[in-house]
Amino acid sequence: MCNGVLDIFAFPLSLILAAVMLVCILLYPKSCPRSLSVALLGLLALGFAILGSIRPIPFQRLILSPLLLAATFFCGLTARDGIKARRKADFILSHLGLAVLLGSALFAAPDRINSFVILEKDTAAQQTEDGRGLPFELALKEVHSEFYEGTEMPKQHCCTVEIESRLKQISVNHPAVHKGWLIYLSDFERDSGNRAMLRVVRDPSIPGVLLGIILLLTGAVLGLKQSWKSPLVIPALIVLAIVFCLASVSRIHFSQLPPALRSFWFAPHLIVYMIAYAALALSLLFKLLSFIPRLGKLEALSRPLLLTSSNLILMGIIFGAIWAQLCWGEYWAWDAKECWAAATYLLCLGAIHLREKKSRAGFVCALLLSFAAMQMTWYGVNYLPSAKDSMHTYNSK
Repeated sequence: MCNGVLDIFAFPLSLILAAVMLVCILLYPKSCPRSLSVALLGLLALGFAILGSIRPIPFQRLILSPLLLAATFFCGLTARDGIKARRKADFILSHLGLAVLLGSALFAAPDRINSFVILEKDTAAQQTEDGRGLPFELALKEVHSEFYEGTEMPKQHCCTVEIESRLKQISVNHPAVHKGWLIYLSDFERDSGNRAMLRVVRDPSIPGVLLGIILLLTGAVLGLKQSWKSPLVIPALIVLAIVFCLASVSRIHFSQLPPALRSFWFAPHLIVYMIAYAALALSLLFKLLSFIPRLGKLEALSRPLLLTSSNLILMGIIFGAIWAQLCWGEYWAWDAKECWAAATYLLCLGAIHLREKKSRAGFVCALLLSFAAMQMTWYGVNYLPSAKDSMHTYNSK
């Protein structure tokens, strides 16, 4: 039923609706109220936190779609107002990038194809398991695993497929590309190697999503370009980042990483997150210490650290999304840790959007909630029912 509701917005209606939203953004006479932004961010954070705490359900898009559509509209509206007011480039690019990314993903969702093809060795197929026809023929030629020397730990899973008389190599984090389709090795028979499951993906949102990612990353980098007057901040940030890194990676065996973790994006994804967590911890610490009369000057460092943390969390989410797309064909899989990372980011944005001078207590509460959500993202989520089949357990068991 839910798929039927979403299919209503399939192309070309999706393009018409996107154009209508763009016209509304350009012609809407008012700016986006700050209080409405805070409320929307809070509702979205709550939604992601709930979805990150329960077992996966098939209606995630439908549940959050209205809020995400509202976020798309108000981000576009804020970017428009920022351009008119000649705000800083990081402000404009961040809001514009988020509007482009969300809009592309939402409006193109009904036209996205993500299906499986099960192949026997030396046999071909031109239809997916759910009955969709493919514009090309797939044939499985070979499938095998590479192992770490002297162990039974797989280093890489690989296969060779024939697509329209051309041989293509596929391995984990390295899909094949053909006529706009991405083809992934999803699973295979370990003993015989005579049978494999391939995932075939066609996603018309990719150009828009990539444009949104570029705009967001550019805005985040520009937002990080700020000078610190206190010489103690950067060393403290580095020390805390090292502590977070050591605590996080202590359970991961780097000498025998599973195939999914053997990606260029693993290191930047992890390091950026750890520095972001350290910055958020320092932001809360300095804010609380500022209530001590002699340490009141520390309050001036809290907000810049929060801005640093939010930009780095965004970069961590983006790096993880790119990695996920390369690994299994989905930027966002509604994994428990993904949802809680989104909740943390949204709560940080909520704190940033608050007028601290008018509501100092509200800013502190938002910081505390952001820090609590960060703890859930880091390790608390591992104890929730939703983490049972999480893709972020790695090889820590």
